[in-house]
Amino acid sequence: MKKSYITYLLLSFLLTSFSYSQTYRDSLVKTITRNIPKDLTTYNKLKTDLRELENIEGKPNPELLYSNIQTMYRMEDLDYFKATLELLTKRYGYNISYLKGSENYYKAIMHGELAEWFKKMYIKNHSEWLSENLDKQIDIYRLNTLFEKDQLVNKALGEIYNKLNLSDEQEKIRYKILGGFFYENAEVIESVAKKIESMPRGNSFALIQNAYGIVEIHSLQNDHTYEKLWTTFYPYYKNSYINKDISSTPFRNIDSNLYIHEGKQIFNLIRIEDVPKDWRRNANDTEIPLKDELETKKMRKELGWY
Repeated sequence: MKKSYITYLLLSFLLTSFSYSQTYRDSLVKTITRNIPKDLTTYNKLKTDLRELENIEGKPNPELLYSNIQTMYRMEDLDYFKATLELLTKRYGYNISYLKGSENYYKAIMHGELAEWFKKMYIKNHSEWLSENLDKQIDIYRLNTLFEKDQLVNKALGEIYNKLNLSDEQEKIRYKILGGFFYENAEVIESVAKKIESMPRGNSFALIQNAYGIVEIHSLQNDHTYEKLWTTFYPYYKNSYINKDISSTPFRNIDSNLYIHEGKQIFNLIRIEDVPKDWRRNANDTEIPLKDELETKKMRKELGWY
């Protein structure tokens, strides 16, 4: 089995396996994210959790609402669907230009039973939002195109890796080039984050309908860019977390990748018992040590994790 594939499997496991979170709010976000309703009971649980999260955060969570809007339509909860779509359009800049056309509600709002309502609602609310956020449009476009750019780069250089018998030296060059392209994409996020001093999310900037999280993950995965990514982005993650715009997930992602690269962690969010022995850096490890104990204490205090 190729080393890169083993690393991918380990990272996938690390990013999804942990059973604990730093706060109840973090745990609730994880519960909502993992709930893919199959019946009315699990759907009502999702709605209850979304409303509880709004009470805890003191504001709607546009990313989680948007990620569940197709579920609302699938469950035929049209009142909630319409109210959510109106909220996302009016307050967060929901834009039909960034739809794929494959959404389960697309035909309904464009040509079907909801078209008359949607067009009237959208033209009014989107126009009003746009008039107040015109200066953000280029950045919103750039952020919305990152996912596709990331996938194109990954696919192209992945094909080179799979189809050519590269020497070790050539593979090192390919891998470094890949990291460079990944970080160029991350710099787009950073350029917007600098302006607002936090991550560009719905409540801090605008709803980005094509989520860019994979860009951060790919830079964290690469040996040449992981350190630069997490140290550069930490201040923005911190501000966003304190403002309740993100959960603890980015910090857990950092720890997971640090474990893969160095066998250490910085935020103390992962446990060795969660990692299968066959996938550990050292089979006899009994803990995942801290990269810098003093820095860990400082950062956890900043984040409110005592």
